[in-house]
Amino acid sequence: MTSKTVIQVTANGQLELPSEIRSQLQSGDEFLLWQEEDTIILKRVEKSTVEEMVKAKKGVNHKSDSHFFELCDRLHKLNEIDPISSEEIQAEIKSYRQEKHKVNLS
Repeated sequence: MTSKTVIQVTANGQLELPSEIRSQLQSGDEFLLWQEEDTIILKRVEKSTVEEMVKAKKGVNHKSDSHFFELCDRLHKLNEIDPISSEEIQAEIKSYRQEKHKVNLS
């Protein structure tokens, strides 16, 4: 099942999941969290998997989890607007200031 939903961060810094997602969760479910730039992905894992990773002090095995990262790539491609870089912001500010300066001289 694939779905897209917009959710907001509450004043307490929490994310409220839609009821159709919450109904699939049980108390004590554990998730791995990946964050890359402006993308955050949660993946449900078996409790024993998390415990084994903690005991072994291991990270995620990226090779054995290629399906997950293929999904990440697909989600990244859905992002239609790339974030504005610092350089682009500075260029826009410079351009605006130059235009404003020209108007003030007139």
